[in-house]
Amino acid sequence: MILVTGATGAVGGEVVDRLLERGEKVRVLTRNPEGARRWAKAVDVVTGDLADPGSLGAALDGVERAFLLLVLPGVPQAGPIVAAVRDAGVRHVALLSSIRAGSARDSAIKQVNLAAEAVVQGSGLDWTVLRGGTFMSNTLPWVPSVRAERVVRAFGGDFRSSAVDPRDVGEVAARVLADPAPHRSRVHTLTGGEVITVAEQVTVLADLLGEPVAFEELPEALARAAMVDRLHYPPAVADAMLTMLRNTDESLVRVDGAVAEVLGRPPRSYREWAADHIEAFR
Repeated sequence: MILVTGATGAVGGEVVDRLLERGEKVRVLTRNPEGARRWAKAVDVVTGDLADPGSLGAALDGVERAFLLLVLPGVPQAGPIVAAVRDAGVRHVALLSSIRAGSARDSAIKQVNLAAEAVVQGSGLDWTVLRGGTFMSNTLPWVPSVRAERVVRAFGGDFRSSAVDPRDVGEVAARVLADPAPHRSRVHTLTGGEVITVAEQVTVLADLLGEPVAFEELPEALARAAMVDRLHYPPAVADAMLTMLRNTDESLVRVDGAVAEVLGRPPRSYREWAADHIEAFR
């Protein structure tokens, strides 16, 4: 049995889908069972909350491998969660971390992800760390304004990153969980195959829509308020993200070969991701 946390999120859902394609037995831990209805009876759904490690007993029963998200709003330090996973007899965990953990520049994002990695690596469990780059799906919040006004309002139009398709991250995670041995004690940095700016992403959307889409720079104060009030980011994390958007971190423009190594194909481009999601913007 493989446990997937964060299954109703962009990456976790992909992990579940790819594991099911491989014929694996999957259990999902979620605070919102309704969000897991799309898998019907194909997965074992357990209601629980990582914010309460003591509630994880039923979710961990009989689990051999687990996909963990430990850096989430409202989730406490990783130690008690990983201890519960280890004590339940889980053998291998794949931890979704951030590419920022490998940055030379200090930040709150780097520190919380490094702390989670350290807990997993020192737990006695077999482990694989997946350091995900900036997700292409981060542009989905643009949907309402693109649909209604053909405009994107965001902070950091010149921000550059080697954005990665969450589908690629999910597929890598599924490969790791299905066959952990080649990935034991490894850190995979998962990026796309190109560096692209926010403004260039808007241009791609406009080209696929066949209509102009304007970009308007959002004032920093409004961007911070949205992160804290709507996305529930801790203030220190919101500040770190804004700093990142003002000054592109060198770790975010790194193009790594791990996706191609694990999957045997190049990572998807932003154009490919956008083409597959363009009807949401139309």
